Amino acid sequence: MSREMQEIREHELHAYVDGALDGHARAAVETYLAENPNAAEEVAGWRRQNETLRALYGHFANEPAPPRLSAYRIQRESAARALQWQRMAAAAVLLVAAGMAAGWYGRDRLATQAPAQASLVDGAMEAHRIYSREVAHPVEVWAGEKDHLKTWLSKRLDRSLPVPDLEAAGLALVGGRLLPSANGPAAQLMYEDDAGHRVTLYIIPVDEGQESSFQFVRRDRLEAFFWTDEALSCALVGELPRERLHEIATLAYKQSG
Repeated sequence: MSREMQEIREHELHAYVDGALDGHARAAVETYLAENPNAAEEVAGWRRQNETLRALYGHFANEPAPPRLSAYRIQRESAARALQWQRMAAAAVLLVAAGMAAGWYGRDRLATQAPAQASLVDGAMEAHRIYSREVAHPVEVWAGEKDHLKTWLSKRLDRSLPVPDLEAAGLALVGGRLLPSANGPAAQLMYEDDAGHRVTLYIIPVDEGQESSFQFVRRDRLEAFFWTDEALSCALVGELPRERLHEIATLAYKQSG
C-alpha cells in the first residue's frame, strides 16, 4: 500500500460520502476504496444511511428553525441563569476561582483575568471537550473545503479569519465549525496529528483589541495558550505537554495576524 493510501483516515471517508472532497483528495479516497473492499462496503453503508435519513427528514431542511432553538437565544438564556446563580453563590465562586488559580502559569492566574479572557478560555475548553472526541461529526465543514470554510467563518465573525497551516508542527487540518459565545459567534478549527491527538483553535472577534503575549492555563488534563491580536482573540486547546502545545500555538500565532 502506498504512503498516500495509508494516510486515508476515517474523517476523510466521511467527507467523501458527504461530497466534501474534490480533485486529488477525492481521487485518493477512491483509489483507497478500490483496494480495500471492507472499507468500500462500510462507505456504501454510510451512503445508504444518508439516503434513508434524507428520505425521512430531508423536508425539514427547508423549514425555518423554531425561535426556541436559536443558538444565540440559548446562549443568552444560559448566561442569564449563570448570572443568577453567581449572585446567589458569590462566596462559592470565589473559592472555586482561588482553587483554579493554582493551574495558571506564572502571573497569568484565573483570578486576575479580565472577564473577556475568562470567557474565551471557558468557551474554548468546553468546545474542545465536546467536539475533539466526536468521531463521525467533529466539524461542520471538512478540510477538503478549506476555502469555503475560511470564507464562511470570516463572514459570520465579520473578520478576516486565518486558517493556520500547522503541517510544520505535524498537524493536519480536520475542518471547522461555527459556535455561539457570550459575545456573539465564535469559530473552532480542529487539527489532528498522526497519532490521532487533536488540538482546537477557538477564535472570537474583539473590538479594538490590544495585542497580548501568550498566557497559559491548565484545567484537569487540558492545557491552553491564549492571546489577542488586534481584531481577534484566540485560544489553542489540547491534551498535550505544555512545550508541545506552546510550539503549536507559536506557529498559529505567526499566521493569525
